[in-house]
Amino acid sequence: MTTALAIETSTTACSVALLYQGKMTRRYSEEPRSHTRLVMSMVDEVLSEAGAKLTALDVIGTTIGPGSFTGLRIGFAVVQGLAFGLDIPVLPMSTLHVMTASYCRLARAALNRESGSTRIIMPIIDARMNEFNCGCYEVNDLGFISPLIKDQLLSRSDALALVEAHKPGVIVGEGHILFPDEAVGTEGVVAVYPDAQDLLHLAIEGFQSGMAVPVSTVDLVYLRGTDAWQKRKRLRDA
Repeated sequence: MTTALAIETSTTACSVALLYQGKMTRRYSEEPRSHTRLVMSMVDEVLSEAGAKLTALDVIGTTIGPGSFTGLRIGFAVVQGLAFGLDIPVLPMSTLHVMTASYCRLARAALNRESGSTRIIMPIIDARMNEFNCGCYEVNDLGFISPLIKDQLLSRSDALALVEAHKPGVIVGEGHILFPDEAVGTEGVVAVYPDAQDLLHLAIEGFQSGMAVPVSTVDLVYLRGTDAWQKRKRLRDA
């Protein structure tokens, strides 16, 4: 039986989930700018509650972006330390893919009513500077999620054009920021953050399919260059 840990810190939300002896233990918080303080205590708490030791882990699931520069670095630093120290592989996942999976779990009843069809879901994260991290995923009636495009960083106008081109059934994440002056129905735009419990399921599936990789081979996906992050950091520190 696979023992897996998932760590998700790429957005405002911070979450950790553990599967041990067939039971999931999780922690979730939407407390901005608190990931450094929360993430390791969450790891300790889920292990303690489950009665598991770090040495029992087979794989760690991690989101690699896009998302907050700082959040991604905090979470991935923890994943690197654990994976190197335990000599176990990791399962890297797109933040936008996990966000889609989180929405699907929360909206499962509605999706089940659409049995026999596929649905297009567009996850969006506000990247600031009037740009947006955008994905587009198709979900079939079995819940299988497949990307229709590569995750990409788009200007507001290009993001709106992407919405028009793919006509998603729902926009999840921070899509409301894309439509500040338009009356968009609440059913069309849903505020959802990626959750480690959904990353956990994806990590277990990937591990059992032989898709886990050494953490040394994994790079974070910022979409926007790190030079922009350094510029923003200097402005904040000024």
